[in-house]
Amino acid sequence: MQLTIAGIEETLKAVRVEGYTTLDLRSVRDVDPFGLVLLDLLMRQQDEQGERLQILRPVHPPTIRWMQAMGLFTRPGLRAPDPGVAEALQPITPIEDEGAIMDLVDRFDARLDQRYTLDDSPRFTLIRFMIELFQNIPQHSNVTGSVADAHGIAAMHDFPDGIVLAIADKGIGMRESLSLRGETFESDADALDAIVHRGLSRFVDPGRGAELMRISKMIRSWDGTLAIRTGHALFYHDPTQGGDIYDVAPFPGVQIALVIPHRVFGICESASENGRAERVDEPGEAWFNGADE
Repeated sequence: MQLTIAGIEETLKAVRVEGYTTLDLRSVRDVDPFGLVLLDLLMRQQDEQGERLQILRPVHPPTIRWMQAMGLFTRPGLRAPDPGVAEALQPITPIEDEGAIMDLVDRFDARLDQRYTLDDSPRFTLIRFMIELFQNIPQHSNVTGSVADAHGIAAMHDFPDGIVLAIADKGIGMRESLSLRGETFESDADALDAIVHRGLSRFVDPGRGAELMRISKMIRSWDGTLAIRTGHALFYHDPTQGGDIYDVAPFPGVQIALVIPHRVFGICESASENGRAERVDEPGEAWFNGADE
């Protein structure tokens, strides 16, 4: 079992379709922020439905240490970000108040700045992405007021193939949000397609919406990876497979992952390669997300 962009769908299917009440994660070593935030939301959603999951936690010490540093398995409540934890680039962080979005974006940016020196242009583009995506949670996730707790969260970490940013909620989802336009969408896939490829939003005013369409175009130009999940539908794009929309196990809300290659930011493996960016704090052993040496 992998708690990653590629593997979390099997976990969701096991619980949401096949009815598993126990998740055996003891052998898990592959984890990323997208898998992490979805697992967090899954546990909360099952609790709210009176169907609490029994979790057998990973036993590989570096994996469970990283997951705890990122804010999972630290009940009660989410762990506050700890600047002293080197393993966690940006732990799971609640997104609640629209007025606090800029402070939250500054915190994410500061964590990146502690670890890397980034080229300005892509750094500012990522900041703009975070502002847009973080704002979507207070603006859209529960605009109907029908959800007790949309529970918006975000997390970020860096891996050999790039920086992974995940933003998620368990709110009303894209289809219900778009229905406020007065249009009917027959499926979650139709709503997702309208947002990603046509730039629609719940607002009918000219110039509103299109954030995810712009982000999708930029991620493609960077040869990055983008996953957008809502209800029964998943839009997935990577440089090798291209992009498509898939039917997946049902889960409320909207969950998004961006994987941005290091080279986009001017990050190199060694400062001697081009004299620009290098990592500020050296990673320790290759402690998870890879085969044993």
